[in-house]
Amino acid sequence: MNRPFASPPRGFTLLEVLVALVIISLGLLGIAAMQASAIVNTHASQTESVVSIEARSLADAMQANFNYWKNGSFPATIAVASSTLSDATLEGISTNCTQTACKPQELAAYDLKQWGTQLQSQVPGATANITCQIASPDECTIQITWQPKTTVAISKGTQSSVPATPTTVSYTLVNQF
Repeated sequence: MNRPFASPPRGFTLLEVLVALVIISLGLLGIAAMQASAIVNTHASQTESVVSIEARSLADAMQANFNYWKNGSFPATIAVASSTLSDATLEGISTNCTQTACKPQELAAYDLKQWGTQLQSQVPGATANITCQIASPDECTIQITWQPKTTVAISKGTQSSVPATPTTVSYTLVNQF
């Protein structure tokens, strides 16, 4: 049967094209949101990796200066913010141990100050507490705390007047002698 007056359908209608564009646009927005989330999570894991490397670096320096950390003549807790130490005795020592031979206490002060400067350059705003105890086995706990960079998505319909509260993350390493 031939239909002389009927023509076969050709192409898409305008409505079908618009529906396809809406679906593709929503898919692309989803991909963009996933990409943004991946970038934020990558930065957070990078910071955690750097903090763990820095903590291990200090633990290695403590092991190398075994005579100071093993004998128990250090304060119970040392707070490190930038290159400033909470212990007045260690803070008062300014010997550069790369140029002269140092006693164990001088080396500990030098290591802590250098390490604090390095930590601040890698993770701005981070603070560290080093707590040591003489027991069996002797151990020092290195705890580093920082505030990670966060992103907040705000929808105009649900915008709140309460700002997002920053979270604090910490990493703890126990170093036994």
